[in-house]
Amino acid sequence: DAFGQHTARDGVYDRDAGRDRTIALAKDYYANIVLPFGAQVQKLLGQASGLDIRMIAPSHGLILTDTIGDVIAKYDQWSKNQTYPKLAVIIYDTMWQSTEKMAFAIAEGLNQEGAAFKLLNLKLNHRSDIMTEVLDAKAIVFGSSTINNGMMPSMADVLCYMKGLRPTGKLGVAFGSYGWSGEAVKHITDVLTEMKFKVLNGGLRVRFAPTPEDLEKIRLAAPATAPA
Repeated sequence: DAFGQHTARDGVYDRDAGRDRTIALAKDYYANIVLPFGAQVQKLLGQASGLDIRMIAPSHGLILTDTIGDVIAKYDQWSKNQTYPKLAVIIYDTMWQSTEKMAFAIAEGLNQEGAAFKLLNLKLNHRSDIMTEVLDAKAIVFGSSTINNGMMPSMADVLCYMKGLRPTGKLGVAFGSYGWSGEAVKHITDVLTEMKFKVLNGGLRVRFAPTPEDLEKIRLAAPATAPA
């Protein structure tokens, strides 16, 4: 399975897809299949060190000839859990756009701090694409409205999926709006703690629609969620 990709439409060889496309496909595959097996990848790379590798023919996807060095270097980076220290991923779902406004305020705060970020709405992004972004990000920020005393089903889905892939070395924080009880932030924080994320604070909560004053506080608090 190592060095594969989820594709059957990009040709037979990596040169058919091109370098950038091949590496993007390899990243998606690693994040969603190989991620829990970093120790085994490191062992494999050690065993293969010094070999004159001219072709890698994986079980899935493109045959590698032109990008072997690039893909092996990426596997070494990913299997060591190396991240981009200034990259944060904001993952959220919202019922009435209140949590979304909080997500935008966090993004504005990170932007003012000079931290690179990706903003991912769970209604628009599949969990496998989210994991590809999470793979080399340092800080992951999770936002959900509270529904039935819990988090949004889409957030529970992505957290369950992420938990099975066992990302390590991540910073995490939760946020969300609520009407009555506001348990979503606590439940997300509990899952992040269980996944051994470094939880940066107790989370950011706003009751009902955030006011301009609420959003300003969130913008000012956002740098605390920024990766160093």
